Amino acid sequence: MTLPAPVGAGNAGVPGWAIALVIFLILVGGAYAVTNAAGTNPDLVGPAASATEDPNDAALALIEAAGCQGCHGADLAGQGAFPSLHGVANGPTSENLQDLGTAYPDTWPNLWIDGTGPDVADLERMGMPLFGETLTAGEIQTIVNYLLTLE
Repeated sequence: MTLPAPVGAGNAGVPGWAIALVIFLILVGGAYAVTNAAGTNPDLVGPAASATEDPNDAALALIEAAGCQGCHGADLAGQGAFPSLHGVANGPTSENLQDLGTAYPDTWPNLWIDGTGPDVADLERMGMPLFGETLTAGEIQTIVNYLLTLE
Protein backbone atom coordinates (compact mmCIF):
# COMPACT_ATOMS: atom_id res chain seq x y z
CA MET A 1 0.00 0.00 0.00
CA THR A 2 1.36 3.38 -1.00
CA LEU A 3 0.56 6.47 1.02
CA PRO A 4 -0.42 9.63 -0.82
CA ALA A 5 2.29 12.27 -1.09
CA PRO A 6 1.89 15.24 1.28
CA VAL A 7 0.39 18.38 -0.19
CA GLY A 8 3.06 20.34 -2.00
CA ALA A 9 5.61 17.50 -1.78
CA GLY A 10 6.33 17.63 -5.47
CA ASN A 11 6.69 21.42 -5.40
CA ALA A 12 10.07 21.99 -3.75
CA GLY A 13 10.72 25.32 -5.56
CA VAL A 14 9.77 28.88 -4.63
CA PRO A 15 6.64 30.17 -6.38
CA GLY A 16 7.33 32.37 -9.38
CA TRP A 17 5.31 35.30 -7.98
CA ALA A 18 7.53 35.36 -4.86
CA ILE A 19 10.68 35.51 -6.97
CA ALA A 20 9.17 38.28 -9.11
CA LEU A 21 8.20 40.24 -5.98
CA VAL A 22 11.70 40.00 -4.51
CA ILE A 23 13.27 41.11 -7.79
CA PHE A 24 10.82 44.01 -8.04
CA LEU A 25 11.60 45.16 -4.47
CA ILE A 26 15.34 44.94 -5.08
CA LEU A 27 15.02 47.01 -8.27
CA VAL A 28 12.82 49.65 -6.64
CA GLY A 29 15.07 49.84 -3.57
CA GLY A 30 18.16 50.07 -5.74
CA ALA A 31 16.64 52.82 -7.85
CA TYR A 32 15.68 54.75 -4.71
CA ALA A 33 19.17 54.35 -3.24
CA VAL A 34 20.88 55.50 -6.45
CA THR A 35 18.69 58.56 -6.90
CA ASN A 36 18.77 59.37 -3.19
CA ALA A 37 22.55 59.58 -3.31
CA ALA A 38 21.98 62.78 -5.28
CA GLY A 39 19.51 63.96 -2.63
CA THR A 40 16.52 64.03 -4.96
CA ASN A 41 14.16 61.79 -2.97
CA PRO A 42 12.07 62.81 0.04
CA ASP A 43 12.68 61.08 3.37
CA LEU A 44 10.68 57.88 3.68
CA VAL A 45 9.90 58.47 7.38
CA GLY A 46 8.60 62.01 7.07
CA PRO A 47 10.22 65.39 7.01
CA ALA A 48 13.23 65.90 9.20
CA ALA A 49 13.17 68.75 11.70
CA SER A 50 14.75 71.84 10.31
CA ALA A 51 17.94 72.98 11.99
CA THR A 52 16.47 76.48 11.95
CA GLU A 53 13.15 75.44 13.54
CA ASP A 54 12.53 77.32 16.78
CA PRO A 55 12.29 74.76 19.61
CA ASN A 56 9.84 77.10 21.36
CA ASP A 57 7.42 76.62 18.46
CA ALA A 58 7.44 72.87 19.06
CA ALA A 59 6.98 73.37 22.80
CA LEU A 60 4.12 75.81 22.31
CA ALA A 61 2.41 73.40 19.93
CA LEU A 62 2.71 70.60 22.49
CA ILE A 63 1.48 72.87 25.29
CA GLU A 64 -1.51 73.88 23.21
CA ALA A 65 -2.30 70.30 22.20
CA ALA A 66 -2.04 69.14 25.82
CA GLY A 67 -4.39 71.91 26.93
CA CYS A 68 -2.06 73.44 29.54
CA GLN A 69 -3.49 76.95 29.01
CA GLY A 70 -6.95 75.71 29.98
CA CYS A 71 -5.80 75.47 33.59
CA HIS A 72 -2.62 77.54 33.86
CA GLY A 73 -3.87 80.47 31.75
CA ALA A 74 -3.19 81.67 28.23
CA ASP A 75 0.27 82.93 29.19
CA LEU A 76 0.86 80.07 31.69
CA ALA A 77 1.08 82.66 34.50
CA GLY A 78 -1.53 80.78 36.54
CA GLN A 79 -5.21 81.30 37.16
CA GLY A 80 -7.55 80.35 39.98
CA ALA A 81 -6.17 77.36 41.89
CA PHE A 82 -3.72 76.54 39.12
CA PRO A 83 -0.18 77.84 39.70
CA SER A 84 2.01 79.90 37.44
CA LEU A 85 4.46 77.97 35.35
CA HIS A 86 6.76 80.99 35.22
CA GLY A 87 9.87 80.84 37.37
CA VAL A 88 10.06 77.04 37.59
CA ALA A 89 13.77 77.26 36.74
CA ASN A 90 14.17 78.33 40.38
CA GLY A 91 12.27 75.28 41.65
CA PRO A 92 8.65 74.35 42.16
CA THR A 93 6.20 77.21 42.55
CA SER A 94 3.60 75.01 44.29
CA GLU A 95 3.88 74.02 47.93
CA ASN A 96 2.91 70.41 47.20
CA LEU A 97 6.00 70.06 44.97
CA GLN A 98 8.65 71.48 47.29
CA ASP A 99 9.85 68.06 48.49
CA LEU A 100 9.93 66.74 44.92
CA GLY A 101 12.04 69.75 43.89
CA THR A 102 14.44 69.13 46.75
CA ALA A 103 14.78 65.41 46.05
CA TYR A 104 15.07 65.83 42.26
CA PRO A 105 16.38 69.35 41.59
CA ASP A 106 17.14 68.70 37.91
CA THR A 107 14.25 66.45 36.91
CA TRP A 108 11.31 67.37 39.13
CA PRO A 109 9.38 69.13 36.30
CA ASN A 110 9.68 66.06 34.08
CA LEU A 111 8.56 63.76 36.89
CA TRP A 112 5.63 66.00 37.78
CA ILE A 113 4.39 66.50 34.22
CA ASP A 114 4.75 62.78 33.45
CA GLY A 115 2.92 61.88 36.65
CA THR A 116 3.14 58.13 36.18
CA GLY A 117 6.30 57.39 38.16
CA PRO A 118 6.51 56.14 41.73
CA ASP A 119 8.21 59.35 42.87
CA VAL A 120 5.01 61.34 42.33
CA ALA A 121 2.42 58.61 42.98
CA ASP A 122 1.60 59.89 46.48
CA LEU A 123 1.53 63.58 45.62
CA GLU A 124 -1.79 65.41 45.37
CA ARG A 125 -2.10 66.32 41.68
CA MET A 126 -5.07 68.67 42.17
CA GLY A 127 -6.42 67.89 38.71
CA MET A 128 -3.07 67.76 36.92
CA PRO A 129 -3.36 65.08 34.20
CA LEU A 130 -0.92 62.19 33.93
CA PHE A 131 0.76 63.45 30.78
CA GLY A 132 3.11 60.46 30.75
CA GLU A 133 0.14 58.52 29.42
CA THR A 134 -0.26 60.80 26.38
CA LEU A 135 3.14 62.43 25.80
CA THR A 136 6.52 60.84 25.18
CA ALA A 137 9.48 61.57 27.43
CA GLY A 138 10.96 63.65 24.58
CA GLU A 139 7.79 65.72 24.27
CA ILE A 140 7.76 66.30 28.02
CA GLN A 141 11.41 67.37 27.86
CA THR A 142 10.56 69.83 25.07
CA ILE A 143 7.86 71.36 27.27
CA VAL A 144 10.16 71.46 30.31
CA ASN A 145 12.92 73.14 28.32
CA TYR A 146 10.44 75.84 27.34
CA LEU A 147 9.03 76.25 30.85
CA LEU A 148 12.54 76.72 32.21
CA THR A 149 12.87 79.84 30.02
CA LEU A 150 9.78 81.54 31.48
CA GLU A 151 10.59 84.19 34.08
